[in-house]
Amino acid sequence: MLARLPLLLLRPLARLAEGRLIPLSVIAGAVLSSALGVGIAHALPSDPPDTMPLEDVNPGMKGYGLTVFSGTKPEKFDIEVISTLHNFRPSQDLVLIKTLHPRLEITRTVAGMSGSPIYINGKMIGAYAYGWLFGAEAIAGVTPIRSMVDELNRPMPKTLIPRGGSPLPTPLNEPHALRGGALGERTFTGAVDTYDLPAHAKQIMARTASSMAPPEGTQLARATTPILMGGLGTGAMKMASDLLAPMGLEPMAGGGSAKLQDPNAPTAYEDGGAIGVELVRGDVSAMGLGTVTRVSGNRLVAFGHPMLGGGIEALPTAIGKVNWIVASQNRSFKLGEAVRSLGALVNDRQSAIVVDASVKAPDFPMHIEILGVDGAPKPVWNVIVAHDQFMAPAFAAMAIGSAVEETTSERRDMTWRATSKIKIKNYGTISIVDFGSGNGNPVGTDDIMRTRVVKALGSLLNNPWEPVTIESIDTSVRVTFAREVVTLRGAKLLETEVDAGQPVKIRLDLEPYQGKIEQKVIEVELPKGLVGRAEIELAPGYEIARPEPQPNSLAELIVNLPNQTFDTQSIVATVRLVGMKEVGVAYNGKIAARLPQGAAEVLRPVSETNAPETFEAVVQTAIPLKSFLVGRDMVRVSMRRVLR
Repeated sequence: MLARLPLLLLRPLARLAEGRLIPLSVIAGAVLSSALGVGIAHALPSDPPDTMPLEDVNPGMKGYGLTVFSGTKPEKFDIEVISTLHNFRPSQDLVLIKTLHPRLEITRTVAGMSGSPIYINGKMIGAYAYGWLFGAEAIAGVTPIRSMVDELNRPMPKTLIPRGGSPLPTPLNEPHALRGGALGERTFTGAVDTYDLPAHAKQIMARTASSMAPPEGTQLARATTPILMGGLGTGAMKMASDLLAPMGLEPMAGGGSAKLQDPNAPTAYEDGGAIGVELVRGDVSAMGLGTVTRVSGNRLVAFGHPMLGGGIEALPTAIGKVNWIVASQNRSFKLGEAVRSLGALVNDRQSAIVVDASVKAPDFPMHIEILGVDGAPKPVWNVIVAHDQFMAPAFAAMAIGSAVEETTSERRDMTWRATSKIKIKNYGTISIVDFGSGNGNPVGTDDIMRTRVVKALGSLLNNPWEPVTIESIDTSVRVTFAREVVTLRGAKLLETEVDAGQPVKIRLDLEPYQGKIEQKVIEVELPKGLVGRAEIELAPGYEIARPEPQPNSLAELIVNLPNQTFDTQSIVATVRLVGMKEVGVAYNGKIAARLPQGAAEVLRPVSETNAPETFEAVVQTAIPLKSFLVGRDMVRVSMRRVLR
């Protein structure tokens, strides 16, 4: 294909290459991008004239680096080259340097300095990016600038096409928004309507562990990315550590973003300046902090190593401010916060992250209100969450968990009901209900992590059918300081034998917390034609899955999500149709709870492989209760055949 392109396109590249070997991949990428209309913003030769090629870097050479020690202005620190480690990463070398500065003599390797540009004779050689865990000397590893410039030049799709269903970003060269991405490294694997946040975290860790871990046999690890957390309670911080630490991210209390961004903050990124990747901001905040290596027009490279290793990205970024460098025997780190939101992380690769300051990454607002806690100093919480397949459900859980934890942190009996309204572009709003009841303990973040709203958000963002845009989430949590639960202590038939087709009456013994047993009589309909003995199982509504067809589209998933279980304050009587030779059948988004056993074969298409799904035929009756039920029971009833 290259041979067919006009010679006119090749001549400028040939002149650019005079006196310098330029990889064929860069020439081909530039030509193809020009021919196809795919943007490589501000393409550079692999060795720009203000950089020093790795082969010219020798032991003993001295220079300086740029990083922010405090505030927003980069400062110099001296360096001396020790040696070069060849093929440290696949097709990537590493330069070892001593860092000479009074503060670095104390702090040694610093998380958050990742990306700090290093210069010799006024020419950039690369980015401070690696260091030894528990190192006793101020020695760092430098990612060569050539590797980083190659990532800056990597052709970006004109429209970022995600794998799986998630919002399609608009073209990077058009004004000016990314609309999220279904990124392969962070896609949940499993049935979309069985989404589980902890399982999702483990899947991501398994996929990225090899690329994020130190090379075999060495403790020379990337200088890590501190995730500076603000507004999170103790339980939410533990959740953050459990979910993020296995991915190579280090959650730490430190303030992720200022509530009011500084009007005097810089308006553009600069080499050596602080940069943050904002995962959530507002009353709860989390920001990955690092350093800008090189700015080229609207785009830049930073970190000198991957953040999440996910390739094509769409995460919000911000100009950062450093408060202090905290010394540690393990690895020191920068404390800081975001002072001006600007641009988006658009590519996350082995040698660098790529940020485009001219685009806006997707996010959505989340409003949380806690009701029923008199005198609570902060009953209303507002955050902006990155529109990401994993980060969105994770930080939505942390935000709700922290709000509830901090507002209701009393060790007494409590019941909470949460109603979450998820607004989905082009599909309207769905309402998800969650509840919990504590025996003298505050609501925990583990309770929130497994709520239906978190599962619903994860299911939507990881759906395999089409892009989805979450426009907002509004969660209202009503708290009562009482244990509003009843325990099912027993169930008894009022009549052990009834005529076939007639309802059966069952007396329930319900024991409230700190109260006497109460009795309630319920009626359960029995299907006509059922004779002999029948088993009736009694269980809480929130534990019983409704018979729903497997979704085959985003629209069907959205219909299913609010109806996955019966009402939370109900008891469900399930009658199993043993002996009636019936099955339940789900096919093409439709469901029939009772069909003859041969119906599935009749429905099977002759020319297609998709077959109807069958399940046990049951009849279910939901009876409302005033409280949440705990416990299960079962009764057996005999049915007389009625002679006519």
